[in-house]
Amino acid sequence: MNRTGIFSPSIRLKVLLGFGLALLALIIIALLSIQSTRSFIRNAEWVSHTHRVLETHESLLRHLMEAESAARGYLITGDELLLDFFQQAASDGLRDTQALRLLLADQPEQLARLSTIQKRMEHKLQTLRELIDLRHKEGAESALKRFSAMGQEGSMLELRSLMAAFELKEQRLLSGRAALTHQIGRETQVRILLGSAAAIALLVVALCLILRDIAARRQAEALLAQERNLLRNLIDAIPDHIFVKDLQGRYVLDNIAHRRFLNIPDSDHLTGRTGFDFFPHELAEIYAADDQSVLASGNAILNREEPAVTAEGKLIWLSTTKVPLRGVSGEGVVGLVCISADISERKLAEEKLRIFAAQLERSNAELRDFASVASHDLQEPLRKIQAFADRLRLKCADALGDEGLDYLARMQNAAGRMQTLIQDLLTLSYVTSRAQPFARVNLGQVVQGVLSDLELRIEQGGAKIEVGGLPEIDADPVQMRQLFQNLISNALKFHKPGQPPEVTLSARIFPSPEPQLPGAGPGEEICQIVVADNGIGFEAQYVEQVFTLFQRLHSREEYEGTGIGLAVCRKIAHRHGGSIVAKSEKGQGATFIVKLPVKQITKS
Repeated sequence: MNRTGIFSPSIRLKVLLGFGLALLALIIIALLSIQSTRSFIRNAEWVSHTHRVLETHESLLRHLMEAESAARGYLITGDELLLDFFQQAASDGLRDTQALRLLLADQPEQLARLSTIQKRMEHKLQTLRELIDLRHKEGAESALKRFSAMGQEGSMLELRSLMAAFELKEQRLLSGRAALTHQIGRETQVRILLGSAAAIALLVVALCLILRDIAARRQAEALLAQERNLLRNLIDAIPDHIFVKDLQGRYVLDNIAHRRFLNIPDSDHLTGRTGFDFFPHELAEIYAADDQSVLASGNAILNREEPAVTAEGKLIWLSTTKVPLRGVSGEGVVGLVCISADISERKLAEEKLRIFAAQLERSNAELRDFASVASHDLQEPLRKIQAFADRLRLKCADALGDEGLDYLARMQNAAGRMQTLIQDLLTLSYVTSRAQPFARVNLGQVVQGVLSDLELRIEQGGAKIEVGGLPEIDADPVQMRQLFQNLISNALKFHKPGQPPEVTLSARIFPSPEPQLPGAGPGEEICQIVVADNGIGFEAQYVEQVFTLFQRLHSREEYEGTGIGLAVCRKIAHRHGGSIVAKSEKGQGATFIVKLPVKQITKS
C-alpha cells in the first residue's frame, strides 16, 4: 500500500502474473496441438476405415465372381468339387456383406446401395442354386439351356455396375478424408502461430488485468461490507432470539433480542463464550447436548417448545429451531444457527383455550343431562297431569260444574303447551347432540318426503306448493328434513285469512366469489335455497328477531307455536357451515334464503 492508501502490487506479484500468463499461453498452444493431433489421428482412422470398406468390397466382388464361375463349371462338368467351391464362395460373399453393413453404419446412402447389391446378389445366388438343382434332376443339357435363356450376363453386368457405383462413392470419400488430413496439418501450424501471438498479447495485457482486478476487489470488498451491514440490521430487527455457534459450542454471532434475553450490553460480552457462562449448569448441559446432536448428525431441531428462564428469573416458553451451518461449498458442518421465538402469550392463550374447552365440555354434558331429564323426567309429570285431568273430566264432570271444567281445560292446555315446549327444546338440542355424519343428500327427495307428511294440512288449507329443481349436497339428511319441515310448516301456518297459501321452493348453485360462508372458501360451490310464500309477512325490523329462541311476533290465540322452529333452522344451517336470512314486508309474504356448501370439508 502506497502513501495515498491505494493498494500497489509488488514486483514479485507482477513477475508471477507474467509467468502465469506465459504458461497459460503455452498450455493453450499444447491443448491446440493435442486437439489437432487427435483430429489428425481420428481422420487417419476414418481413412483406414474407408480402406477396409474398399478391401471388403473387393473381397465381395471376388467371391461373387468365384461363385458364378464355380456354378458355371459345375453345370458344364458336373464336378462335385466345384459345387463345394460355389457354396464356400457364396458363404464368404454373404459374410462380406454383413461386414460391410457394420462398417457403413454411419453412412445411410451407402447402406441403401449395399442393400440393393445384397438383394441382387442373393437373387443371383438363388438363380445359380436353381440351375444346380436343375442339373441334378434333368442333366447338363437342360441346365445349360436354361442358363443361356436367363441372360445371366446381363444380370451380372447390372450387379457389377451397382458395385462399381458403390466403389466410386467410397473412393470419393477416401479422397475427401485424405484432403481433410492435409488441411488439419496446415491448421495445426496456423494454430501454433496464433497461440504464440496470443501469448505475447497476454503478456502485454497482464498489467491491465492486474489493475482491473484491483478495482474489482475494492468493489467486492465494499459490497461485502454493505451486505454484512444489511445482514446485521436485519438480524437485529427480528424480535426472535438468533445466535450462531461454532463447532466447540462458542457464540460467534447474535442479535439484540438474544442479548436482551441474556442481559448483556453488546456482542463483545458474548463472542467466544458458551452457554455455561450464562445459564445454570444443568440447563447449559441440556443446551450443549442439543447442540452436539445437531452438529454430529447434521439433522435440524425444528420448532421444539421448551421452557426457559430469563436473566431476571422469569419463566417463559420458547419455540426453538436449531439447524446445522454448512461451509461455503455446502459440504461439512462448521457450526449451527438457532432461532428461538417467545411463545409465552400463545401458551397462555392455549391454556385458556383448554380451560374453556373443558368448561364447554361440562356445559355440553349438562345440556345432554338436561335433554335426558327433559325427555323422561319432565314429561312424565305432564303426562300424569293430562291423564288425571281426563279422568276428572270423565268421572267428575257433573260435580265440577262449568267453572271447574273451564279450569280443568285451561290446566290441560297449559300442560300441552309445556309438553310442546319441552319437545321443541329437545329438537333444538338434538341438532348437535344427535347429529348424523354428513352424506350425499338429494334435497328434492327430502322435500317430497316433507310434503307427504304435510299432505293433510296442504289439502285442508287448499295450499299450492311449487318445487323447482333441487340439487344434491353433502348434509345431514335428518336435519335437512327438519329444516324444510319447519320452513314449509311456517309458510302454511302464517297465511292470509281467506287466501290459500302459495309456497315456492327453488335452488341454484354458484361459485363463492369470496369467503361468504364458514364452510366454503373462495371459488367453492354454494347451494342457495329460497323458500317464499304469500302469507302475512312481518316488518323488516324483525328479520333477525324471528330467529331468536322463544321469539314470537303474534299471540298464542292468533297462531300456535313456541317460537323455536326458526331458531332450529338457523342452528342447522350453522352446523352445516352455512347461513339463513329472512326478507319480508308486512302483508307481502316472507322469503327465507338458505346458503349451504355443496361439499363439506369433514364428514361430521
